[in-house]
Amino acid sequence: MEGLIRLELLGRLPEDLPPSPGAELVIYLAARPGWRSLAEVRAVVPPLAEALAAVKGTRYDPFLEAHGSEFRLRAETDVVAFWQEAYRDLDQVRALYGELAAGFESPLPEFRAWLAAERQETLRGLWGTAVGRAAALLDRRRADEAARLLEAMEAAYPLEPRTALDLADLYWRLGRPADTARVLEAVLDRLDERTRPRAELNLGAALVRAGRVEEGRGRLEALVGTEYDERYWALLHLGGLEVLTGEPERAGERAREVREVAERVGASDLYLMALLLEGEALIRRGRAQEAAAGPLALAMGFQEFLGQPFTPVSLALLAEAQARWGKGKRKPLELAEKAYRRAVELRDPYGASRALFAWHLASGDPDKLEAARHQAALAGHAVWQRFLEAWPKAPRSA
Repeated sequence: MEGLIRLELLGRLPEDLPPSPGAELVIYLAARPGWRSLAEVRAVVPPLAEALAAVKGTRYDPFLEAHGSEFRLRAETDVVAFWQEAYRDLDQVRALYGELAAGFESPLPEFRAWLAAERQETLRGLWGTAVGRAAALLDRRRADEAARLLEAMEAAYPLEPRTALDLADLYWRLGRPADTARVLEAVLDRLDERTRPRAELNLGAALVRAGRVEEGRGRLEALVGTEYDERYWALLHLGGLEVLTGEPERAGERAREVREVAERVGASDLYLMALLLEGEALIRRGRAQEAAAGPLALAMGFQEFLGQPFTPVSLALLAEAQARWGKGKRKPLELAEKAYRRAVELRDPYGASRALFAWHLASGDPDKLEAARHQAALAGHAVWQRFLEAWPKAPRSA
């Protein structure tokens, strides 16, 4: 383009950079196109007069402009092209990506700090584009493609702390809690105070589900002792563990505590999950009829009130309660089949496993139990797998 100098900054250095601090000025203005104020430039390149003198007479000189107290470099760069494609075209972003001004070392602490932050922001743009693409694939039920994309990104690029939270969520949706935990453990110490509680919660839940139960329990219990809102979700995750490992009374206590909080503050997701946990705790205590008529019925009614479709787990728990209660076969079988169809529609192996277990209880069909075990393995839910493997030796309620 006429009147512009073409510079490539990603993964390489421009040719014939002027000596420092002129090099810093060129890199900064090339990476930040448009007019920059005197205050902006001096914050990154404090010896501005020396920088301008160093650029004088170099090939960059004709393209460096000053207007009043503003400066710009008339340049076309791959940095601009990168950000134009970021969050839109992953293939193009990956083709363009490289470390900004790779190999450049500056004696200016202000510039070093800016460059480090700018390099991190560029990496964040790459990861953000990849995470967005993978989420879109998952939404379209293309889980295998999403998994391959995430694996390729991890193999090729370092993890970026902020987008790692979204990456961990995607691995959770893929039924890979061990990968969720691995990603969070890799970046936990680099997260800021605002995002760390959520990461601690997700890490604790992932460790439990992946079978590292005591590590996960410890993290969740530590979070319960804080003032963060995530402590209520930590209570539910702990209850979800206890209800499957022989402590249903404790699980019920946690569920009721969370339910009271959720009712008070109007947290609908928290309220629904608390009802489901309370219902399952009653089932495991041999009080299936009370579970079906109480918290599980409330959970179904609440979903109707919100205009939401019934979740596979809520349908499966109600089917299990009715099967254990002995309320005939037809109703629990219908509910279990409906739960299973919903789980298949959502490609939710954990929900499918819950539905198949309820189906087994209602029908007595051993094949349904084996299918439930298979789906639990696909979901990567180690605690639920162990519960199913122990069945029918596990404690049973009437």
